[in-house]
Amino acid sequence: MGTPEGNKQISRRFIDEVFNKRNMKAAEEMLAEDFVEHNPLSPDMGNGRDAALATFQAIIDLTPDLKVEIHELVATDDRIAIRATYSGTDSAGGWGAPMGAPATGKPFSVEGIDVAIYDDDGKFREHYGLFDVPAMLVQLGLMPAPG
Repeated sequence: MGTPEGNKQISRRFIDEVFNKRNMKAAEEMLAEDFVEHNPLSPDMGNGRDAALATFQAIIDLTPDLKVEIHELVATDDRIAIRATYSGTDSAGGWGAPMGAPATGKPFSVEGIDVAIYDDDGKFREHYGLFDVPAMLVQLGLMPAPG
């Protein structure tokens, strides 16, 4: 079992290596073999470890300049909650509804909340995430603003 501070360090490293540095090798090393993604990018991607790795790669491919800035980490011995801002440019296309819309070339910046559960080896075992996709689609001009 980990410690709250250790789990914060693991989460900071994961976000920095995978999303800010695009290091998929780090993602492979940090996900448990029995990893479960409870909120896959799309239902047809699945929710196992391989699907999560494909999701990370898809996010990086859709937004090659993606930056994730952590604002808050709350941790226990086996889980963490992360509040962060995800910013980038829709330069590869695909974020639109339905997925596969052409690239808009527009920037976006939205908040997300992630909750991860660790196994006894300090690897991610489960993930729940909420990402403000409607706000992103409005910023990209792919959905009208409410009201």
